[in-house]
Amino acid sequence: MAQNSKKVIVDPRKAEKRRSMLLKIGAAVVLIAIAVGIGLWAVLSNESSTGSASEVTVATDNAFRVTTAPAGSTPPAVLTVIEDFQCPACRQFEEQFGPVLEELRNNPQVAVDYMPISILDRMSTTDYSTRAANASACVAESTATDGDFSTWLQFHNMLYAQQPAEGGAGLSDDQLNNLATQSGASNVRQCIDDQQFADWVADTTQAAAATGTPTVRLNGEDVALSTPEALREAVLAATN
Repeated sequence: MAQNSKKVIVDPRKAEKRRSMLLKIGAAVVLIAIAVGIGLWAVLSNESSTGSASEVTVATDNAFRVTTAPAGSTPPAVLTVIEDFQCPACRQFEEQFGPVLEELRNNPQVAVDYMPISILDRMSTTDYSTRAANASACVAESTATDGDFSTWLQFHNMLYAQQPAEGGAGLSDDQLNNLATQSGASNVRQCIDDQQFADWVADTTQAAAATGTPTVRLNGEDVALSTPEALREAVLAATN
């Protein structure tokens, strides 16, 4: 004798409730996916804009160009200063040639390119050359995007004014950040702590290839550093 099969009765209210729940779950999954996508885009965009790919947006040929020439133009005389913030001879160069460099920076026929490198990490216990050059890049990236390097120059000069003795730890990251703040940069602490531009500093150092510091080049040719007056005359002659 065949058994009687019971017919399942579906409650339409429960079915609708189940369908509504599935729709909500599906919508939530889509929103989560969108949020994750936006988060990844933000991270990647931030890495690109902050230079984590070893690039500093305000650098020209791995140097910080200071000039009063019209934006987008290249002056006839480009003076490149290759330096290491741990280098005592670089500090002496700044003390002796600083006034002439300031005069030349104010000449619209001249550009002064500063190229910080890190060949003297071995002269500190904390890779100070790299950390100082990185901090310099942090300040430039933060404050010179409109081509105004006055804040960067002030920080640059402070680094030499407070240059640590060789063989020690060098200035701490806290001290570097304090100098950056004093110079007018207000948002570089994380950049300094993370050594955000350390790769860029390494690339710049490699591009300088076995160059001693300080090295000064005029339109790509090494210049003998005799007197400030001689340097001025050589640069001005290149503007004609």
